[in-house]
Amino acid sequence: MSEQKKDLRRELVAFRRNMEENVRKNLDEKIYNNVMGLGCVRNADKFLVYASSSVEVDTRRFIDGMLSRGKTVAVPKCVGKDMRFLKTDSLEALVKSSYGVDEPADGEEIVSDSSTVCIVPGLRFDRNGYRLGWGGGFYDRFLSGFTGISVGICYHECCGAVPTDEFDIPVSIVITENGIYNK
Repeated sequence: MSEQKKDLRRELVAFRRNMEENVRKNLDEKIYNNVMGLGCVRNADKFLVYASSSVEVDTRRFIDGMLSRGKTVAVPKCVGKDMRFLKTDSLEALVKSSYGVDEPADGEEIVSDSSTVCIVPGLRFDRNGYRLGWGGGFYDRFLSGFTGISVGICYHECCGAVPTDEFDIPVSIVITENGIYNK
């Protein structure tokens, strides 16, 4: 991993940790509304969504909302160097993984198709959909074979240039509190 990526990760995590709670909640609400306004989200029946941590854009409201609408929701589970999306029926069913993230203990693996929406985390996104993640490469490996619609969500303040390499896979759409990101 390059020093440039490590330094940028540290800077972005510090920025997010220092956000005031009321500011974060306001931005999360705007991002949620922008995601819900996407036609691909309104029309999809299957969602692959990470369960957000305290320094990530909130996805827990989205997960609850999709479940209450009867949609299929799957949350990632890391197995070795791969990530599988397992169906979940509630956030309460998730357990803390060895990585410190909430994931399903077990469950049915969801097979995606071209209309499946995957909500992708990122510390930073650029205007071409490239992302700086946490450094494990899980989403890049997953997205390399994903045929659905990938939606990166990020605070606008965290968007900008991203150092990339040949293994990085861009998302289809990037959403911030300001709408679709295209700086």
